[in-house]
Amino acid sequence: MLADDFFLVSWDTTGSGKPRLYVQGIALGLAGALIAELVLAQRIAVRGVRLSVADRRPVQENVADKVLSEVSNSPQHTDVRTWLAYLAQRSIADVSGRLAAAGLLQRETPKLLKRKQCRYFSTDFSRAMWPATRLRLGLVRCEPLSPQDMALATLVDACDMTDTVLDEPSDRRVARQYLTTLLAAMPQPLSDLSRQVSAAVGDAVLTYRI
Repeated sequence: MLADDFFLVSWDTTGSGKPRLYVQGIALGLAGALIAELVLAQRIAVRGVRLSVADRRPVQENVADKVLSEVSNSPQHTDVRTWLAYLAQRSIADVSGRLAAAGLLQRETPKLLKRKQCRYFSTDFSRAMWPATRLRLGLVRCEPLSPQDMALATLVDACDMTDTVLDEPSDRRVARQYLTTLLAAMPQPLSDLSRQVSAAVGDAVLTYRI
C-alpha cells in the first residue's frame, strides 16, 4: 500500500527508529498517502482543493475502508486540507499498525519521560529499504514509474524529503530534472492532492519552527 511505502521512506526503521522529518510533517504526508490510495483505487476523486467519493465499494483493506467510510459519511466536508488535518491525527498510528499487523514493523514505546516519540523498527531490512531504493533507481535511471510510485514520488517531494531518497549528491541533478518531468505529467487528481499536501506541510513547518 502507498502509505506503507511512504512510512518506510519517512521513518528510519532500519537504524535509529526515529522519524526522518518532524512528526507533524510525516503525519500530513501519510494522510495524503491514505487519500491517494483511494484515488488510485478510483474510490475518491480530487479536483483542485475539493475531494468527493467516486465509488463507495470497499477496497477490502481495513485502514483504507475506514477512510472511505468516513469520507462517504461526511459529504458536507469536501476540503482536502480539512481531511488532511483530520486524518493526520491518527495516520501514524493507523499505518504503523497496518505494517505491524503484517509482521513488518515493531514499536518501541519510550521508557523515558523526556522521550515522548515512539520508535519503530523494521523486521525485514530488505522490505523496509525497498520503497526508497525503488524510487531512487527509477529517478536516477529515468525509468517509467508505476502510478503508485509516481504518487509516492510526488508526496515525498511535497514533504521536502526527496534528498532522503537521493542520498548521493551526484545523483540529484539528473534525478531532479526527471522528477520535474514526472510531476508535470502526473494525473490531475494526484497532482492536485500533492499541492494540498505541500501547502499543509509548509504551514506546519512554520508552526513547528515558531
